[in-house]
Amino acid sequence: MSAMALDGGKSDGSDAYIPLPDPYGAGFEYSEDPIENTRKQWDSLENRRLKAGRIARHPLLMIWRTLSGFVLAAFAFVSVIHSPLIESANGLIFIFIPFALISAGPTVIAGESAWQAMQARISLREQGGVRVGKKHILRAQPGMDRIIESLSDQRRNNLVLVLLSASTVVLLILASAVTSNSLAWNLALLVAMTLGIAQSFHGIFSYGFIRQLGDPLPSLVFHAPTHHPTQLGSVLGDLLVAHLDPDLFLEWEAWQKQFRKALIPGHITKQALERLLYILHLHMEEELSTDMAHQELNSFIIEERFEALLLDGNSRFNWRTIQRLIAHSRGWQPEAFQLLDRLQNDLLAGNPSMLRAEWRMDVALADNCYEGSGNLFIVLNNQAFESRHVRVEVLTPKGEPESRDHRFELSACPPPSNAVLLSHSSDEDALDWMPRYLERGVVLWIGVAWPRTVRGPTDVQVILRDDDGIVLESQVLRTMIQRTAGSQTKQRIKKLEAARKLGELPLPKLAF
Repeated sequence: MSAMALDGGKSDGSDAYIPLPDPYGAGFEYSEDPIENTRKQWDSLENRRLKAGRIARHPLLMIWRTLSGFVLAAFAFVSVIHSPLIESANGLIFIFIPFALISAGPTVIAGESAWQAMQARISLREQGGVRVGKKHILRAQPGMDRIIESLSDQRRNNLVLVLLSASTVVLLILASAVTSNSLAWNLALLVAMTLGIAQSFHGIFSYGFIRQLGDPLPSLVFHAPTHHPTQLGSVLGDLLVAHLDPDLFLEWEAWQKQFRKALIPGHITKQALERLLYILHLHMEEELSTDMAHQELNSFIIEERFEALLLDGNSRFNWRTIQRLIAHSRGWQPEAFQLLDRLQNDLLAGNPSMLRAEWRMDVALADNCYEGSGNLFIVLNNQAFESRHVRVEVLTPKGEPESRDHRFELSACPPPSNAVLLSHSSDEDALDWMPRYLERGVVLWIGVAWPRTVRGPTDVQVILRDDDGIVLESQVLRTMIQRTAGSQTKQRIKKLEAARKLGELPLPKLAF
């Protein structure tokens, strides 16, 4: 081999430089970023999911989706009575095909996009493409199996819808092509009537699934709070987190870091977050006007960061979406919010039983425990001037377990000297006292259950004792044990749908 070849085509003389060809071919040095590809794929699927979901949720389309089967069944029934209708309806039958596509198309596209977008989101989390450098295995998180199964149910419902609708239309076309009053003709119309009615009933039963399509928070309604701490650090904060799906929980953690940076120095993060949630809750309940809520929030949030924190319409969490999460939690656990309402009423009324007592214990349990289980909430406050130990005993006769004990050291939380106002510019108000009471007290969230043999009215007793075992207070709650879900699921779906509508309201316009 010559020196010229060994030197890559160079020589010391006047020979021109001749580059060697690239053995790997042109463009080999370029490689695509898999994370960027997954992100683009997820963005495309997410946009398609939202658009198709909004179309599928349109009231007129949902009505047609339910009634289209009855229309096809009625057409088949009339054709049996008056055979010339189907014989001369070759053109009319083909009109049913686009109608069937309109009723099923957007639903199928939205369902498939939701499934594919979830798979892309899981892959993006696993690759660390959502938060740079941080990988999360979403599939292994508690509750993720329920979300994936719910999306699979949507796909199965869509498959049944397509099969029923397509089969009905095909049978009507077949009936128009064969001799009238023949065996095949009668059988085709009879089966078409049956499938058309089945399609309408399927539309009625799957109505709730359609209402969940196109949700900006795609997995929230599919998540059930099966895992939660027994002792809550706060009512609103921990209750809200317990109802977040795994992916949304990771985004909430990132938003909390942004929230901490937006706090005016000197404020306790935990109390400030509880106060923010409580203010937005009162605004949602129309107990605080928008201007009053803005003033209260400005008392602990830096004004320059307020808009980016709560008024960014492109952010996952803002004024409206946080209110939706609060309403979503209330739809699941209304008893916890009963405790909040009663504490607020006691502070506003200045009840002597509260102001002069050394202890405050409040409990809440649903009037009806469906499927033999319920959620017991207990709030304890030490209204003395020094910390003390206390023991809570919960008795569930015939339940599982029948008795349980919880021992705590309660921080001192002296009550106000008199009744307070809900909001005041200078004096301490209920918006100051509520987070303080909830942060210094103990909030218990205890699951209670009874075996299948127990049904009807039963009692749950909560006993407060000191270190010496002396009973300080005791309360008995009565509930009705029911073995079926009853109307609970339907009522909850309505509450969650109302929470979603709240989150889709426009952001309030504030003057800075």
